[in-house]
Amino acid sequence: MKNLLTLFMLMMAGLSLAQTSSQMQYAAYLKASKTMWERSIILAEKESGEKSFEKAVAMYGLLNNTMATQDEDTFDENVGQTVDLLKEIIERDPDNGEPKAVLSSVYGLIMAYSPMKGMLYGMKSGSLMDEAVRQSPQSPLVQKLHGGSKLYTPEMFGGDAEKAAEAFNNSLELFENSGVSESWLHTDTFMGLAMAYRKLGKNAEAKETLKKAVTMEPEFQWAKAVLAEMDKS
Repeated sequence: MKNLLTLFMLMMAGLSLAQTSSQMQYAAYLKASKTMWERSIILAEKESGEKSFEKAVAMYGLLNNTMATQDEDTFDENVGQTVDLLKEIIERDPDNGEPKAVLSSVYGLIMAYSPMKGMLYGMKSGSLMDEAVRQSPQSPLVQKLHGGSKLYTPEMFGGDAEKAAEAFNNSLELFENSGVSESWLHTDTFMGLAMAYRKLGKNAEAKETLKKAVTMEPEFQWAKAVLAEMDKS
């Protein structure tokens, strides 16, 4: 009983370090924790409202996390309500590209799990992302998700690693100019850029990008693992 109480207190102490939704999202990303992502959604709803974009971003983070953990059940349980919320936000704020970029990326995740759905979601995803970039080119979020779209879309359907690297670099510059700290989207952009460089055969640039990520966040285990893998090859 004493051991269980000690474990509970340690867990609560860890959670107390991440009081806001954005802080919880950052911790959830670093730990690939489903529980922490779910908590971040609850916090976002309390902070910004049930129908807020902040909540939608947290929900997208949970969906994105399922790719790392291969938790398709959690994805299936949450993707419908995430899509519905983003559509509602877009209807309320049609001139903002950010929710369109996130919805485009959610469609991308759907296709990643079910490639046959590319016929249904491919054009929708591409059109949404193109519109997002036109409407909000100075958004680091839009540039980051645009980079992901270009990186993971097959070349025959418009994928382009060079354009992906360009978008990721744009995103990093915009994040740095914004003064945002401890954003999971910022940290994940380093991974996207490194992956784009690797796809282009620019391994030196990929390593340098990963080293920058680890310098910025020493607890970034994913970046450390990829660096170790590259050092062995």
